[in-house]
Amino acid sequence: MTTTETRRVATSAGDYFDAHVALPESRKGPGILLFHEALGSTDYLRSVAERLAGLGYVVVAPDVFWRIERNVELAHDEAGMMRAGELLGSFDPEGTTLDMSGALRFLRDQPEVSGSVGIVGHCFGGLMTYLVACAADPDCAVSYYGVGIDQGLDRAPQLACPTLFHFGTDDAFVPLDTVTKLRDALGAKPNVEFETYDGAGHAFDNPHAPWHDPDAAGRAWDRTTSFLAEHLQG
Repeated sequence: MTTTETRRVATSAGDYFDAHVALPESRKGPGILLFHEALGSTDYLRSVAERLAGLGYVVVAPDVFWRIERNVELAHDEAGMMRAGELLGSFDPEGTTLDMSGALRFLRDQPEVSGSVGIVGHCFGGLMTYLVACAADPDCAVSYYGVGIDQGLDRAPQLACPTLFHFGTDDAFVPLDTVTKLRDALGAKPNVEFETYDGAGHAFDNPHAPWHDPDAAGRAWDRTTSFLAEHLQG
């Protein structure tokens, strides 16, 4: 049985932000840093954390928006989407990447973490997965439909770890043109993989989203878990 709790991550400036932690039954395992969507730390995020913990990972899901508003948790409705857009417009990519690189160090330092650590993120979290993977030293990364990922194409040469990207072909927030630009920026890196899902829209993995696609979600989950097992448990 997995267990969950909240821990505080200290910053270099003496401040802190919260993180949701999900522990496997063994209370030991490789670590995963899990980044939330633009809607914040929702039931969906917690369910993903517990699913990963159920596979034997120690999961730390930090409060990425803490500098703007602590512990954001928005509904998948019009008001929630509007507020999410405001948060995306306010966040500082450089400062947030530094904060979340610190969260990766925090993950490595947890007594329950043994061995390798990876990053997983969805939507805004998919962008943060890419930015932190470029800036820090995870052992692997999995990015789902990263909103605004084209903002960081200049960082592509810095991406060194094995990375898996998931995109839907009908994503109105991350069009295929963005995916093509990302592929081109990354070039022929042998450890980078792209998976695309025909007809899938944005947030296809989230059962609370209007664009949820169970088939795409299932296939992406299978690919994600095998990728994580290869690079974190192998």
